[in-house]
This record gives sequence, C-alpha cells and structure tokens, in this order.
Amino acid sequence: MQFKVISPDVESTGSTGSSPQSQIEQMLNDNPVFLFMKGTPESPQCGFSGKVTNILNAWNVPFKSFNVLADESIRQGIKDYANWQTIPQLYINKEFVGGSDVVEEISNNGELGELLNEAFPEMKITPPPPPAEAQEVNALEASVIMKENPNISLLDVRSPQERETACLENSVLLDQELVEEMLDKWDKDTAMMFICHTGQRSRQAAQYFAAQGFQKVYNISDGIHGWSSSVDSSIPTY
Repeated sequence: MQFKVISPDVESTGSTGSSPQSQIEQMLNDNPVFLFMKGTPESPQCGFSGKVTNILNAWNVPFKSFNVLADESIRQGIKDYANWQTIPQLYINKEFVGGSDVVEEISNNGELGELLNEAFPEMKITPPPPPAEAQEVNALEASVIMKENPNISLLDVRSPQERETACLENSVLLDQELVEEMLDKWDKDTAMMFICHTGQRSRQAAQYFAAQGFQKVYNISDGIHGWSSSVDSSIPTY
C-alpha cells in the first residue's frame, strides 16, 4: 500500500504574501515526513529525488513533498533554511535529515526506521526487505523455469539489430520506455528473466532491477548463444 501524497502548490501552503521561510515552516509543521524534491513522487525529475522517494515508499510510510522546480523562491529558500545547497532534502519531525546519500545510508543501517517510529508512534514501522540477488541460470535451466512459469517476463537487453539476427519469440526488447514503466508500475514480486548475447549485459540489467527491490530476477548466464547451443539449435548464432 502506498501513501504518497503530493503537497499542494505553494499558494495553498500559506498566504500569497508570506515569505519562503514562513511557507517552508508551515509545510514542516503540518507534515511529520516532508520531502523537498525535484518533480513529484510519481514523476521525479532527477535520480536523487527518485532514490529518496523509492526509499520512503519501501518503508511504506505516509509523506508529502514539494516540487522545488515549481517555485524558485522555495528552491532557494530551503537551501538557506537547512544551510544545505542540494536537493532533495528530507525532513522528519521538522528536523533536516539529509539528502539522498544520507537517507540511503540511514535506511540501510536502521536509523531511518527509528526516526519514522518517532514520527508515527501509532504505526507499526517495519523495514523493507533486503534487495534480492539476481539468480544466475544457464539457458537450459532458464528454459525449465520458463516452462514452469509461463508468465515470466523475458527481457532482451540487446540492440534491435541483434534481435533481427537472432531472437526468442516470447522475449521483449528492454528499452527506456519499458524500464520506466517497470520502475513506476510493476509489482516488485513480478518474475523476470534477462537475456543478451552471452550474459554480460543482461547480468548488469538483472543486478540493477534486483537493487530496485524486485524479488524474482534471473539472468541467463550464457545468453542467446547458449540458448542456441543447448535449447534450440534453430536459433541462429552470431
């Protein structure tokens, strides 16, 4: 269950003539967990803002946010307020916690959970599961897994030109649009398998998605070359 709620625009956080500092203080007073970020939780406009959003979502806590790109006075005002010159900035109980690297560190060591417990004493705060490891399987093992789980997503990280040379019928090209859709909308328990030519590029992709919290991730270690050799010789080699 997600609790993401985007804060209203700056006009509704205080009177039109109020100073940026007053508006910032009002936002922090009204919300125990508040994130100043670039973009919105649904559509972050920088990777660091997206990282903090993902961490808060993983802890499954309610939070509000403000898009500093929408108001230059708040963007500069929050830098002055915290004496911290980068965005995003996370606040818990009106106290500045840090940017993306600090939030990631304290999430991993458990300190973030302690702060969230203080912010929401009525809630049961549980840490997110540790990132799963991408599982290495050869082509023959992968074919067995796919027969047992026909709904698994087979994701091809090669170029369109390579796919024209040799391609598994039930595979899908992993392009940037699909990556964004997976990160934004796919359930973290979705089973997925990655393939490339010989397993190197697909390994990097599998490790990346495992690090994003996906729990059932496989890499075909010998790639489509191994598939041609051990599963289906009709697949051309190159």
